[in-house]
Amino acid sequence: MESLKSLAQGFLVSTGFIWVFNIAALVHGGDAWLGFLYLLVLLVPISGLIVFKLTNKSAAPTGSQRWRNLLFSFQGVALGFWMFDIITTFYAINVTSLAIELNPLGWPWGIFGAFAFYIPALVFSYVLLFKMKEKISLYAALLLTLLTLGMGFMNLVAGAQNFQVFVDTAILASNARFGLLGLIVTVNLVAPLALRRSYAQPKSDLTLRKP
Repeated sequence: MESLKSLAQGFLVSTGFIWVFNIAALVHGGDAWLGFLYLLVLLVPISGLIVFKLTNKSAAPTGSQRWRNLLFSFQGVALGFWMFDIITTFYAINVTSLAIELNPLGWPWGIFGAFAFYIPALVFSYVLLFKMKEKISLYAALLLTLLTLGMGFMNLVAGAQNFQVFVDTAILASNARFGLLGLIVTVNLVAPLALRRSYAQPKSDLTLRKP
């Protein structure tokens, strides 16, 4: 469970970083309304994270376990960058037809090239960090993490280039602006309240007691 939590946290961190970049790109060179709506959407996971931090009282890991969780979270960061590249490539090629796939495998088969790296890297990293407790496994996982982040950075750069196509072509229709604005604001108001209520509810005791 701790490994899955670390992976999810890394993925969310990379998603938040990408989202901030997208907001800046849209406000500076694209449709500022889209950038504003992107900002409001970003508030949803931020508010959820705040509620989680305020209500979660579990003890944080210490020592070697803390470093293992941190290293594994970077696998989630790289996966977030890869997903950004996939989504923006789909938009640039399939939606606008303004870009081409440089990978020799072509599109969408180029996805499997990265898939063949990220999935084994994820599995090996998990084994090194959580199934092997020797220090040498921690050092090996560190090297693998650096290699994975290098691949993820290349995906981030490619995704940023593809997103520029979205900045240049995406325009939010005027009749949809206020409808989307109202929907996103409503979600921003309801989501934190729902999360807070769910965390505040007492957990049911499933322990069977003999009379």
